[in-house]
Amino acid sequence: MNKKLFYREDGSGIPLLLIHGFTGSNESFETSIRYLRQYFKVITIDMIGHGKSFDKNPNNYTFERSVELIKDILIELNLKKTNLLGYSLGGRLALHFAINSTQLINKLILCSTSPGIKDKSDRKARQNSDSYLADLLLDQGIGGFVDYWESLSLWGSEKRLSNKIKITMRKIRLNQKPLGLINSLNSQGQGIQKYILKNLKKIQNKTLIFAGEKDEKYIKYSYEIQKNIKDSKVKIVPNSGHNLILENPIYIAKKTKDFILKE
Repeated sequence: MNKKLFYREDGSGIPLLLIHGFTGSNESFETSIRYLRQYFKVITIDMIGHGKSFDKNPNNYTFERSVELIKDILIELNLKKTNLLGYSLGGRLALHFAINSTQLINKLILCSTSPGIKDKSDRKARQNSDSYLADLLLDQGIGGFVDYWESLSLWGSEKRLSNKIKITMRKIRLNQKPLGLINSLNSQGQGIQKYILKNLKKIQNKTLIFAGEKDEKYIKYSYEIQKNIKDSKVKIVPNSGHNLILENPIYIAKKTKDFILKE
């Protein structure tokens, strides 16, 4: 990696930067982008260790470094502010960015986002789970890892999707480099991340928080986040589990457009 995150631009006008989740890439937003680019200058990145933003150096995988790399994109594009949407791991990065640089954001949109894990024993269990995933990537490579990853109950609601959509998502996952995902887990996994709920009070941006109606854990997280960001609201997404941007992308895109332009 040349000390930059890969990004692409679609459309023109008001900027909206999108951040994908773990095992995703800029291509994860393809359906949403086709709608959003009619109204916005859509900037979609590959997070560190994902897609075209691979980096061998594990020291470059901290949330703090990722925040700086996004700032670099805004400087390169001569943007004083942007609207920011993050999904899952990307939502956690968006929270870190907003805590650090609330003045650089217009409106904040969070999809399936957690503030981290409060309970120490639960956090330790997640560290063990993330270590197992890292070992799986080392032992079985990306193919074996993706087979296991897609079998997790978190993605159960994806089974109702068309084969075309599932094949596209699997291709994105299979295109990842094992070392990039391992470094991401070791530095940005929920087991290692600090619990940042109280820090959210620093966020001054108007915020929309999405959670899938079938994703009970993240519905709870969403309302916890909402209580700690002064000007925020929760929207429960119908017919969706955790992967909102895959399961109901146009709903997310339309509600995001209305939130930015009309509220």
